[in-house]
Amino acid sequence: MVQWTSDLKIRWTSNLSSSSFFDIISPRLFQIDCLRFELGMTLFLYGAILRERALEVLPADLVQSATLFRKAAGVYHYLAHEVLPSLQPALAAEKPPESIPSVSTVMSLICLAEAQAVTIKKAEEKGNTGGLLAKLHYGVTQLLDEATSVLYSATGGCKDISLRFVDFISSCKALYELRSQKYLAEGLKIAGQVGIAVGVLQQALINAKKKMPGEESWRLVFRQEIDSVSDMLRKFEHENEFVWHEKIASGDELPLPEGKKIVSFIPYHPQRWERELFIYKGSVINYTHLQPYRLGRVVSAVISEENAVGSSYSGTDVFKLTYLEGNSWLWDVGGLRILVDPILVGNLDFGIPWLYDAAKKFLKSFRLSDLPEVDCLLITQSLDDHCHLKTLKPLSEMFPKLRVIATPNAKELLDPLFSNVTYLEPGQSSEIEARNGFTVRIRATAGPVLGPPWQRPENGYLVFSPLGQLTLYYEPHCVYNKNFLEKERADIVITPVIKQLLPSFTLVSGQEDAVQLAKLLHARFIVPMKNGDLDSKGLLASIIQAEGTIESFKELLSKELQDAQILEPTPGVPLEISGPLNLP
Repeated sequence: MVQWTSDLKIRWTSNLSSSSFFDIISPRLFQIDCLRFELGMTLFLYGAILRERALEVLPADLVQSATLFRKAAGVYHYLAHEVLPSLQPALAAEKPPESIPSVSTVMSLICLAEAQAVTIKKAEEKGNTGGLLAKLHYGVTQLLDEATSVLYSATGGCKDISLRFVDFISSCKALYELRSQKYLAEGLKIAGQVGIAVGVLQQALINAKKKMPGEESWRLVFRQEIDSVSDMLRKFEHENEFVWHEKIASGDELPLPEGKKIVSFIPYHPQRWERELFIYKGSVINYTHLQPYRLGRVVSAVISEENAVGSSYSGTDVFKLTYLEGNSWLWDVGGLRILVDPILVGNLDFGIPWLYDAAKKFLKSFRLSDLPEVDCLLITQSLDDHCHLKTLKPLSEMFPKLRVIATPNAKELLDPLFSNVTYLEPGQSSEIEARNGFTVRIRATAGPVLGPPWQRPENGYLVFSPLGQLTLYYEPHCVYNKNFLEKERADIVITPVIKQLLPSFTLVSGQEDAVQLAKLLHARFIVPMKNGDLDSKGLLASIIQAEGTIESFKELLSKELQDAQILEPTPGVPLEISGPLNLP
């Protein structure tokens, strides 16, 4: 094997080696006769190509660009942890930096920083608050600071690493630190802390001017940012001098920077021949811990087996949907917990148990006290199977300041219980800011009319993820206004698919109606509700008939939306649907 490899005479140059920038005519060449080394260098090159492609598509497609950066980060992470460590004993003392595991770690961190920088552009377009943007920009600085620390510790002060590469990292770090301070100052001024805002900008400019990059093209970008901050400082100083007369903060009076890192790498999964190559001659690389993922999907869905109460926020544009049976849900939308139509105290009986009395089949022991702290209560309809007073009264005592978004039809029921209620008519929207600073927008849509034709309809809702990469539609009866929804889009549709019928009356629609709803909204994922699957008794329960099955719905859907996926929720288990992860 070694003889065969050496006969190939494969030699590599290094873009990261310090010598490559001083000897252009005759670049330094590395040859290591080992197929596994060739695989490692090829993967390093593959990561570089993904990164280059991300830069190419950046002006036209922010989502794809961020995805490519994250995928490149995954390739470098795989190299650093799975490929290069086992090669080190076989390598000579003179080796390219690309063969050092920690250098791949540095590249992974750089790609993550670039992915976050692209994500910030999306957040800026959406109009997020300056405080959040300050944290996101400083998150880029933190990633690059980590890359610098790894690089220095692994290469003995970067003696064998290109100075231009080191300058690139330090320049980007300083640039995003300056931008972070600019947004921080903007937020402080809005909050009325003009003196502190001026102090932040003054110190930011002092620091930035000490870190001016060496390369002229980078210096140009840096100067533009310094000019922008200088203009802001002059305006703030002028306003403070003539209006506010606040003391200018300095030193320990200035707030410490705070960062937020919201991106993660997309795992790289080796081909079978790669795994076999590393198993060759007793290599001990373990691949079993890598999680599988689908290629060719713009969005991916992963079912998490953790308990719903213990779930935690792990990304910006992520929906974690926990079905609590009936019409009840607990959603985590980018860190914002939304409780939907909860029935968690007693049975559902509409106050007349002899007519109808229903209990949950699976989550019999789940109680109101098992809930995590929630940020918002969402109510779709005014009847007891959605606006359950047995649950809402103790809930209002647990969370007296809870934000509530509801149909106006429930006003008489909710006003005595909650003080922070927003009633939305179809077409109206409201925004909620989560504890982590992200904002989720909720828009009401027209649902069923429960009464005479002139009565106000109940509500469905469109829920938009913080960066706008995912939209969810929810209406628990599969009743919708086609004209209202025809201009809308939703990646995720939560809807009943099995009809519930009374003689000559449809209680809950489904089947072909659910298919047409998914088609109307161009849904990628359909999450079917089983809101009729309860242990029920009483006169009404004896005459309700179900029509259709999940399987018959799948067959109908396959004829209309072949690419859509049906994700059946398991009660109590979070169903996680995340924003763009893989190449389309």
